[in-house]
Amino acid sequence: MKKNKVFKLRLSEDMAKRLAYVSEAEGVSVQNQLLAMIRQKIQYFERVKGSAPKSRLDSIDITEFESDEE
Repeated sequence: MKKNKVFKLRLSEDMAKRLAYVSEAEGVSVQNQLLAMIRQKIQYFERVKGSAPKSRLDSIDITEFESDEE
């Protein structure tokens, strides 16, 4: 089973309000809005530059991010 990771995100008050506004206007939560934006960026990157090899992804250390499973 895939484990979800928790990221801290610091935004200016103005940016946070704009994000909340966009999310509300599109009828999604801020969490889902951020996930959609991240997915779009990754898809764009992979279209332009190609996907990262699995071996490279496996070698990336993400231990600094907390697991949301307790």
